[in-house]
Amino acid sequence: YEHNAENTRRLDPAATNLVDSYILVRSYDESYRNYVYDNTGTVAKPTDLDSVQLNNSYSGLFDYKMLSDEMVLNPGIYKLLFGAKAPLELQANFQVIKNASTTLSDTEIKSRVIDTINTYFSLDNWDFGDTFYFSELAAYIHQQLSSYISSIVLVPISSNSYFGSLFEIRCQPNEIFLSAATVDNVVVVQSVLAGINNAGVPLYQGY
Repeated sequence: YEHNAENTRRLDPAATNLVDSYILVRSYDESYRNYVYDNTGTVAKPTDLDSVQLNNSYSGLFDYKMLSDEMVLNPGIYKLLFGAKAPLELQANFQVIKNASTTLSDTEIKSRVIDTINTYFSLDNWDFGDTFYFSELAAYIHQQLSSYISSIVLVPISSNSYFGSLFEIRCQPNEIFLSAATVDNVVVVQSVLAGINNAGVPLYQGY
């Protein structure tokens, strides 16, 4: 690179702005959800994409940047919560108290809770780097299932966790939340009282 500048001017060949873009590819999203929702153990976890693949596949995006910009394409990844496929420190069970007037069975209650949680974690409702608040999830579940449940509480599974440790969870800039909870993570109980679970985690009255 050779360039002659006047003595009164300084030459800066570097890009002025670095633009980080995060991309979640549809094919990766579908493959990953198939892996998360599979209960047969036969669906393998898809390989995460890398920046080289994205730069090759979506090089057309560079046509829309300013000349002074340098665009970096970063692969988006999922951050799993609650279920057995999530990291141990993020695994948890939902303890639910049925509404006294409901005629639904425990199995139906569990299925409806999971369906509601999955709807809450729909991709349309989240963006990269968001923060999860259990109070908002609990309010949404109550709103959708008020005729069937009267209380719900989130109980961490890890013995190193404590009650409330999962009430606020943050994402990295390239991460987006996805629930891995199944009906096995929903426990229908008569009441949620102060006590200790099998992992030594204290339980308190739920939302």
